[in-house]
Amino acid sequence: MRFRANARLLAFGFLLALTQAACNIFETRDPEPPSQSSSIFVPATEPSLVFSNMTNAFRDLNSVNYLKSFADSSSAGRSFSFEPTQQAKIKYGGVFLTWSRQSEQQYFENLRSKIPSGSAATLSFESLTVQSLQSDSAQYEATYRLTVPHTVATLATEARGKAQLLLIADRSRNWVIWRWIDLTTSTNTFSWSDLKGAFGQ
Repeated sequence: MRFRANARLLAFGFLLALTQAACNIFETRDPEPPSQSSSIFVPATEPSLVFSNMTNAFRDLNSVNYLKSFADSSSAGRSFSFEPTQQAKIKYGGVFLTWSRQSEQQYFENLRSKIPSGSAATLSFESLTVQSLQSDSAQYEATYRLTVPHTVATLATEARGKAQLLLIADRSRNWVIWRWIDLTTSTNTFSWSDLKGAFGQ
């Protein structure tokens, strides 16, 4: 008799604990801290998606996703190269002598470290013209505006200019930029090259 009573008591206790645990599933959880992996990145199965991913990477200040837009010799068969504007080449010549895919990541992270928490950069491609398009290669000319609310008082917060961008499809058939030729729109314009030169050091 006592055994039955104890068994019922144990069963009742088990059911009570189960009910309380089930109720907790409806409680709100603390939001997870933002991380670089939470940013939007879409596999660039079309060349135009590369530019969308770059825009999102700046909005989210995500250097990992930003880097995915550039050719890696191990997967694309070509190394990424960047040709700065003549103005930036003169001013930051040493920086651009060995510029690489890793340099893109480094300048992006240096730039991000100078942007106040809660702020975001804004990249817009004001014009994007396809100059050639093949099954595994493409060439675009883009007019860009990049606004970055950094805290370096001696540098402009907006970069404007033009770029010729050569893309290829890598072994996974995802498009990446393998060559970037930066062009200024006027002699007084602060270009993306200037931004890279300043934060790539």
